[in-house]
Amino acid sequence: MALKELDHVVLLVRDIEEGVATWTRLGLSLSHRVNNPDNGVAVAFFIQPDGTFLELVAPTRDDSHYAQMLREHGEGLRLLSFKVDDLDQAVAELAARGVKLRGVGTDRVFIEPDSASGILVQLWPRDRPHRWKALVSPTA
Repeated sequence: MALKELDHVVLLVRDIEEGVATWTRLGLSLSHRVNNPDNGVAVAFFIQPDGTFLELVAPTRDDSHYAQMLREHGEGLRLLSFKVDDLDQAVAELAARGVKLRGVGTDRVFIEPDSASGILVQLWPRDRPHRWKALVSPTA
């Protein structure tokens, strides 16, 4: 089976402070934040005890890619990321089933939204570390 288990969920929000307040009010604990001025985004992470996490992304500039997505699609679910044991094997299995993929041949492969109920789905190799984990110690 290609998709093993959920790795993380990315939500696009207009305002990072409002997003953090909403998910904190719903009972999640903020783990840490990252500001990425080069990409024009602020990001907040809510890491769960099982290692999965919710990632909120908010544009900080009107010319960022995420600001454009907000204008086109509004707030909400941006991406589901599922763990896979072997990326190449998962790609081959999904392609054989007729699933439309993006990024094949790279280390960033996605299932196209029209093959997944309108949702962009990322294939995340189980053994790939998340970049932010090497940079930040969770504080929640």
